[in-house]
Amino acid sequence: MKKLLLLTMLLAGTLSIVSCNQNETSKGVPREKINFDFDWKFSKGDFPAAAKNEFDDASWEQINVPHDWSIKGPFLKTNPAGNVGAYAPGGIGWYRKSFTLDKADANSKVSVEFGGVYMKSEMWINGHYLGIRPYGYISFNYDLTPYLNFQGKNTIAVRVNNSKEPSARWFTGSGIYRHVWLVKTKKLHIDRYGVYVTTKSLKSNEAEIEVKTSIKNEELESKDYVLVNEIYSSENVLLSTQETTATLDSNKGEDIVQNITVSNPELWSPETPYLYTVKTKVMSGNELVDVVETNMGIRDFSFSADNGFTLNGKNIKLKGVNNHSDLGALGAAINDRVLERRLEILKEMGCNAIRTAHNPPSATLLDLCDKMGFMVMDEAFDEWIESWPFGNKVKEGKAKYGYHLYFDEWAEKDLTELIQRDRNHPSIILWSVGNEIPDACFVEGTERLKNLMRIVKENDDTRPITCGITHMHLANESGFASQLDITGYNGGGGSVFMYEKDHETYPERKFVATEVPHTFQTRGEYQSQSWYRGANPLGGIMKVPNYSDEEVFGDISKYYSSSYDNSIVRINARDSWRMTRDFSFMSGEFRWTGFDYLGESMFGWPAKLFNFGVVDMCGFPKDTYYFYQSQWVEEPMVHILPHWNWKGKEGVKIPVVAYSNCDSVELFLNGKSLGVKSMKDTMDVVWQVPYEAGVLEAKGINNGKVVSNKVIETAGDANKIELLADRDVINTGGTDVVHIEVNILDAEGRFVPKALNDITFNVEGEATILAVDNGDPKSEESFVGNKRSAFNGKCLVILKTTKKAGDIKLTATSKGLEGATIQVSSK
Repeated sequence: MKKLLLLTMLLAGTLSIVSCNQNETSKGVPREKINFDFDWKFSKGDFPAAAKNEFDDASWEQINVPHDWSIKGPFLKTNPAGNVGAYAPGGIGWYRKSFTLDKADANSKVSVEFGGVYMKSEMWINGHYLGIRPYGYISFNYDLTPYLNFQGKNTIAVRVNNSKEPSARWFTGSGIYRHVWLVKTKKLHIDRYGVYVTTKSLKSNEAEIEVKTSIKNEELESKDYVLVNEIYSSENVLLSTQETTATLDSNKGEDIVQNITVSNPELWSPETPYLYTVKTKVMSGNELVDVVETNMGIRDFSFSADNGFTLNGKNIKLKGVNNHSDLGALGAAINDRVLERRLEILKEMGCNAIRTAHNPPSATLLDLCDKMGFMVMDEAFDEWIESWPFGNKVKEGKAKYGYHLYFDEWAEKDLTELIQRDRNHPSIILWSVGNEIPDACFVEGTERLKNLMRIVKENDDTRPITCGITHMHLANESGFASQLDITGYNGGGGSVFMYEKDHETYPERKFVATEVPHTFQTRGEYQSQSWYRGANPLGGIMKVPNYSDEEVFGDISKYYSSSYDNSIVRINARDSWRMTRDFSFMSGEFRWTGFDYLGESMFGWPAKLFNFGVVDMCGFPKDTYYFYQSQWVEEPMVHILPHWNWKGKEGVKIPVVAYSNCDSVELFLNGKSLGVKSMKDTMDVVWQVPYEAGVLEAKGINNGKVVSNKVIETAGDANKIELLADRDVINTGGTDVVHIEVNILDAEGRFVPKALNDITFNVEGEATILAVDNGDPKSEESFVGNKRSAFNGKCLVILKTTKKAGDIKLTATSKGLEGATIQVSSK
């Protein structure tokens, strides 16, 4: 029996889905969500007896998770992962963790929650087999309650099997690479993912919010209870409350729907990512038996076949990037601060959207996107039944041992898990059920798509569904492309030329560019295409925006060991964005990619990464980053390239390129003006400048006033090291990190753009070196250890705190250079 007792409604705005992870309260209250990342034992290899509690793991490595054993190497040309998997090692590994519980927990329900394990994980608790999850990107949980010991030690054992390679088209990592939680509740409790918040109705000044709560009773008798849902502002002010009384029989579950109204809401957007909190409480008598907090953002959006994307009544473009889930030198192992820094860098570029290429993301990413203001395309799969190359029924494609082996048995369960986990995040505006699915080219694929769309809509019908499509002409013929709510166009070349024609052919179609453009770039390397095929007076890689040979793919003829087929039609960043910007029916685009990523390299050993990104793996922006910034931000800026160190090229005309959002740009060499160029109706301007050493300066001008400038100076020989920290104070506890940027300078403190010096690091105090990198696509150096060479003047060291507070001092030395020291604190 259910009875509505109290309804307090405050009226308000435009709410859409909400929430990040449901944030359980701290120890001492009914629900406990305990960080389970620390104090694991690990060994690579297969140890069947390790499933038993009595197994002796004393010789195993003591580690904390998230953990990726692949990133430690060795990276070898002969590793089965090959170039698509970054030549990384796979294999089998085992994890074990022992823990104790209070005797009072004997009346509780206890489960373990894994954010992601790559791949094919199997689990035991106290020797009892719990199950297997093949998909390495999906979160999952197991109920431990029936097998727990409340009088002594409990042991979890996890077997991870990534021995069949390649299992994806990119670097995957291996191991328990996302966070782990132990969750304790009462027998009467809110179910897992049991709070679902949607918009019921929308008026001019109010939003009626529907809160659907799933309750389970695992007691031996029926239970009377009261369900309370409260909405709080970001300032923790209670705005609205509703209560419902109910009775639930033993070993039963039920859903209760409550409608709550919020008045005059603060709208969530990339510019103002305002978050509310829904607090869901279960009372039994006078006892609070469960409580879950869910973050909620209020916003309204729509896609149109004529006018693209609208958010909160304003027509805007999705200014997005694709990102793989690896974190560069950390491999697959998630670190919250490393991920946050990456998003900060993209935010400064003007990015407002993320596509999770091409798999379920970590909950951490979505929490950060909610908080920082990024819209998200949440993607489920990279393959269904077919595998690349095109339509290969023999399964000998790039991901020979990929998800197609598990799709029939697991796709519905994995997709349901993803939607239920993520459906409350305000950041998510699109569900993607696939990327470049070969099945799209066949009628059978359209039927598979219909089934997946059904699963999504059964679990969340508030967002449209898309899929990134390559071979669009075949997907049009099969009906696949028109079946989607929003049609996603993949590809750096041909697909973009289909926009106008497809818009005419399919006038009801809604368009988004899911993956464009594909352009290579290596930080600090320059070469014009006109020099590329013949004599090269400068060396390196240079993009010359106003030339027909613009957007060079990379110095493939010299920098890599193998060549690239330049006959492939590709489109540059400017032309891609110009079409997205100017075609009113285009919702936006997702750049391929935001960051360079491990794997999928087409250049042969030792290239372990694909340098499609506008930011390298260290987080150092490339020149194209500033092109997007000039198009995506309003604060005045100007950027020029290349560097100005061309000794021996005196008198050679160097194309100097400027990106700016100002009215015009004036260029100076050694104080002499080389002329003013208007930015009207163009995305870049170029001067042909006879080289002479000195100071190159660009000034951005608005309404006749200089509002921005950029200076590049000719540097002398490498002389000293500079260290720059992204933060001065970091958190103790063993998880927080600080990024130290390392620059090579000349005696006058000028950046040396071609320096390649070897650098050694020494850390003192409460931190250890987590990783080192330099962004060089062909480097054979390890990501672990205390040494790294500079690449084009830069490298990076990441320090991780211990569990103690205190000072941290990093010293960098290099033969022939003046060393440097930097100090930060952990508190």
